[in-house]
Amino acid sequence: MTVDVTDPWYLRLSEEFDAFCKKVDDKIDKQQQQLKACKKRNELENKLAQELKIKDELTQQLSELSRRDSELDRVCAAFEARLTIADSDQNRLDNAKESYQLAKELTGIRLDFSAPPNIAKGYVKNEARKLLLPFEMQVNSDALWELVKTASDPSWPDKENHAPN
Repeated sequence: MTVDVTDPWYLRLSEEFDAFCKKVDDKIDKQQQQLKACKKRNELENKLAQELKIKDELTQQLSELSRRDSELDRVCAAFEARLTIADSDQNRLDNAKESYQLAKELTGIRLDFSAPPNIAKGYVKNEARKLLLPFEMQVNSDALWELVKTASDPSWPDKENHAPN
C-alpha cells in the first residue's frame, strides 16, 4: 500500500500530528523550565539556609564577644579602681612636688633624671649672676652643695678653685 502525500486526509493527519508534536514539545519545554526554576529555587533555599546558619553562628560569636567585652570592662574598672592614688599619697606627692620646686628655686639645681641612679647630673643655675654650671658626679651631697655655694658666691670668678668635679 502506498500513500499519496497530496491526499487531503494525509495532509490533515500530518498537520494534526505536527500540531500534537508541537504541543508535546511546548509542554516538555514548559516542564523543563519549571524543573530549572525548581532547581534554582532549591539552590537558593539551600544557600539561604546556609547563610542563616552562618548568621546564627556569627550572632552567637558576637554575643560571646559582647559578654567578654563586658567582662573585660568590669576587670579594667576594678583594676583602675585599685590603681587610683590614695588621698594621703596624693598629698605626699603634692608636697614632694612643692618641696622640689622650692629647692629648685632656692638652690638653682636642675637635675637630669635620665642619669644612672648613682650619678648626679644636671646644672646649677644662678640667674642673678647669669651663671650656668653643668655637673656630673658620683652622688655626694657635699660636692653638690659646694657647687651650689660656688655658683652663689660673688667672688667665684676670682677664686682659683672653681666648681668641684
